[in-house]
Amino acid sequence: MAKVPEYKFVETASPDMDTCPIQITSGEFAGIVYRYGKISLKEIDTGDVQVTMDISIVSAPENFNHNTPEFTMAAGEIFVDIVEKNAKLEDPSDLEDDVHQD
Repeated sequence: MAKVPEYKFVETASPDMDTCPIQITSGEFAGIVYRYGKISLKEIDTGDVQVTMDISIVSAPENFNHNTPEFTMAAGEIFVDIVEKNAKLEDPSDLEDDVHQD
């Protein structure tokens, strides 16, 4: 697992954003602000999970290309960090109820 870049959530008054923007605060992508769109998880034959995510750039230098493997990896590491931190906050029995709906 690669090192997770430092990041922070950016408060916004824009009601048209479904997800909270994230600003990368360290490393190669410091200052870039983006948000996640649709995120898909698919288990592949090896048992690993393939993650596909739409990323929208909110603020970046004019010539910034977010479709690079390096940026995708950084955004992916941040996503995993956010999920892991939030999973620790939840009661596992509550998560079970969210996953299994009878």
